[in-house]
Amino acid sequence: METNSIIEDRCLSDCHEQDLCAAVSKMVREDPIGSAAGHERYLFVEVPVPWDYDVTASRHFPKGFMEVLKRAAENAPKFRFLSFVSDAHPSPAGYRRVMYFQKPLPPFARYEKKEYVAPEAELNALAEALLNGSELMNRYESYRFHSENVRDLFVCTHGSHDVCCGRFGYPMYKMLEDHYAVKSSGKLRVWRASHFGGHRFAPTIADLPEGRYWAQVEPEDLDTLVLRQGPFSDISRKYRGWGGVGKYEQMVEREIFLREGWGWLDYNKKGTVLREEGHSAVVRIDYSSADGTVSGAYEGTVVSAGTIKMGGCGSALKDVQQYQVSRLTKL
Repeated sequence: METNSIIEDRCLSDCHEQDLCAAVSKMVREDPIGSAAGHERYLFVEVPVPWDYDVTASRHFPKGFMEVLKRAAENAPKFRFLSFVSDAHPSPAGYRRVMYFQKPLPPFARYEKKEYVAPEAELNALAEALLNGSELMNRYESYRFHSENVRDLFVCTHGSHDVCCGRFGYPMYKMLEDHYAVKSSGKLRVWRASHFGGHRFAPTIADLPEGRYWAQVEPEDLDTLVLRQGPFSDISRKYRGWGGVGKYEQMVEREIFLREGWGWLDYNKKGTVLREEGHSAVVRIDYSSADGTVSGAYEGTVVSAGTIKMGGCGSALKDVQQYQVSRLTKL
């Protein structure tokens, strides 16, 4: 199996790092907050590398699986498909790992998660049943892999799709695997993921089942991000947001996170945009503890913080809107 994402994109060695959009974004101090994906459902399917620009055209992409995705896109509620793989957790020959995450009704703290290691001959039917909410899911229970309490970090390393993700993503994946996952007693796994957006924030990480996204992560950030040692404020500018709420709610949620600290992650939350006009919005975040003994709400105002110039990776300079929370009140 080819493991180094540099193999996926031969141009990586010819690119000047200062010309990459991820380097430009970092140089101009772009704030990534509000850029977290808010998909209702995720379907991850194991696809060994190398990956083509379009991962569905890759030589190891499951036969007939594209037709499954097309039918589901036409008939099932929206979902986000991604390929993933791990050097440390390859499935046995003839099997594929599948992970399915679904957003519960709010308020909630984490996505619901199901995982399977299924024979390739059953893969298409399993995925179709998951995406369509089939009552036939019981027939796949023997393939179930119970990992509900395992934290999964997905690092975009899709170098053939985007140079930044290949250049910066693969070294971050290796560092997370070699220095954190191996010491976690199985409580943390790290995966290479196909492109999930935000390449100018590379290395970018999707943190599931919480649904949090991280940007431009550096080695010195990892003790705080992974082990949650030290205050969230140390990495708050690396936070793209929580996918459980929308863009403006993500901005207010970060400010609450800064006030409340790491314990904030365990609260069930619901975000509501009360008013929106131009580049400003008033947002309410309701929260409660899992046992219902603590509850409350915050209200915040998001306003424009101007624009910055962004470019790189061959793209012309463009204005990118930035935001700030001008008021945050605990109700």
